[in-house]
Amino acid sequence: MGSKFYPEARMTIPDEKPYRLTDLLKLFFRESEHNLKVQLAKAFLETIREEMPKGWPAERWPELLLKVMAEHYPEAEELLKEYKETLIWTKKKSEIPKILSERCKELGLVEEGQKKARGRDVDLFTIYRGAYSVITKVLREAGLVRKVDGRYQLSDNFERILEGIAEFWHYWRLGKAD
Repeated sequence: MGSKFYPEARMTIPDEKPYRLTDLLKLFFRESEHNLKVQLAKAFLETIREEMPKGWPAERWPELLLKVMAEHYPEAEELLKEYKETLIWTKKKSEIPKILSERCKELGLVEEGQKKARGRDVDLFTIYRGAYSVITKVLREAGLVRKVDGRYQLSDNFERILEGIAEFWHYWRLGKAD
C-alpha cells in the first residue's frame, strides 16, 4: 500500500521491448525522458552500476542531486563544487540539505511551487530531493535496486520476476497452468 505522497511501483506494458534505460524508466514513471524523475532515476541507476558489486553509498545522495541539477542549471556547478570541497568535510550530514536549499535560493535556483506550495518559490534542491525520494521508493519496490548496509545495489529481483511471468504465460497458453 502506497502513501499519498509516494506512488506505488507500477509498470506500463510496452508495445515493444525497451532498448535504452530511459525507455524502461518511462514505463515506471509514465513520463517523457526529459522529466526530472526519469533523468534522476537514470543517473541513480548508472551511478549504482559504476559502484557495483559493492554498491553506492546512500549518504552521497546530495552529490547525485547536484550533479543532475548541474546538467540543466550551470549555477548548480558552484553548489556541487562547494559540496565536494567544503560542506562534506566541515558540516554535519544532517545540516547539509538545509544549507544546500538556502544556497539554491541565494543563487536564484528556484521554481514556482505546485500543489500546496503554489504561488511560492521553491528551491530546486528541495524539488530534486522530493523526486529522489519518489524514484528510490519506486525502484526499490519494483526490485531494480536494493539497499544493503547503507549502500544501494542493483538487484536481479526484477529480472527474475519478469522471467517468471513470461514462463507462467507460456505454460498457461499451452494449457499446463491454471
